[in-house]
Amino acid sequence: MDQNITLVIAGKQFNLKASSPEMEQSMRLAAEDINRMLDRYTEKYPEKDYLEMLLFVTLTETVYKFNAQNKLNALSAEHEKLVNELSGYLAKIESNR
Repeated sequence: MDQNITLVIAGKQFNLKASSPEMEQSMRLAAEDINRMLDRYTEKYPEKDYLEMLLFVTLTETVYKFNAQNKLNALSAEHEKLVNELSGYLAKIESNR
């Protein structure tokens, strides 16, 4: 059952629905992270307007997402390789009995 939640991001209030307690927690953590990043960018680049700061946050988070996905893909490929090697090794042991 969806739960109504309120998040404040970049000083604006958003009334949203979370499909589970885990989703609510993720949304709250994401909002906190966005606000922290906005604060850091605003301190570092006070001359930039707020939209530019939001774009920096978006770019940074998207780059992190792509890097994490690439690492996950590499780990998945390595996992598959190890499983295949182990299966071959176990099959060889079985055939030698």
